Amino acid sequence: MKASLIFLNGYYDLRYLDFYRSEIESAIENRFPLICADGGIRIFDELNRRSEVLLVPDVHIGDMDSVSDRGSEPLSQAKQTVQKWVGQTDKDWTDGQLAVDYALEKYGCRHIIIYGGLPRPQEYETDQFLGNLKLMRFGRYRLSSDEPYKAEMRDPRQTIHYVLSAVRLARKSSGLQRVSLIAEVSNVVVESSENLRWDLASLHIHPDLTNALRNEFREGAAWATLKLIDDSAPVYVIHNW
Repeated sequence: MKASLIFLNGYYDLRYLDFYRSEIESAIENRFPLICADGGIRIFDELNRRSEVLLVPDVHIGDMDSVSDRGSEPLSQAKQTVQKWVGQTDKDWTDGQLAVDYALEKYGCRHIIIYGGLPRPQEYETDQFLGNLKLMRFGRYRLSSDEPYKAEMRDPRQTIHYVLSAVRLARKSSGLQRVSLIAEVSNVVVESSENLRWDLASLHIHPDLTNALRNEFREGAAWATLKLIDDSAPVYVIHNW
């Protein structure tokens, strides 16, 4: 499934620049498009300041109101800049929606990987984070129900998966691996799980309850899986380490 990496104008943990560089270099190797939504291009600025090998995003999209202070000759330039697209202007759509839709429509991607989705700690951006979570749903909304689709929000020490049917989680470190499930609607039911401390088989993940938070990998397990029943609604699976 072809993936697209989308960089939002949110929080990037600059202690882990090697993580972002590795993700981008892997995408370039696999010919996955790199799309920056407005101020998301700043992570490329940060990376390119520290290396002679410049990383170049494929598309810079949005109204550009978050990059006005980058100077007349910013360090990072995308191969293509898109400020107006499909008539979605004047904040009818967010820059993140434009980026996701561009990946779906122009590149035919069905695997959306989002970076910079977390709120900046000093800015109280809870609204932005919740909206960014919905970007993963937005991709599903834009496609027909029978098309394959996959979405993730990746950060150096956490990945949030938007799971339609099943997910396999790989251990990321030797330490504690937490796994939490969050539903937005009432008909989320797990069929089976493997290598989790508390088995989730047949569990109904209710949107008004917190009974599926803070599960853990079994000690020594290299991976964990969970599968939803056939007619289950999607669920967010948060894996942090």
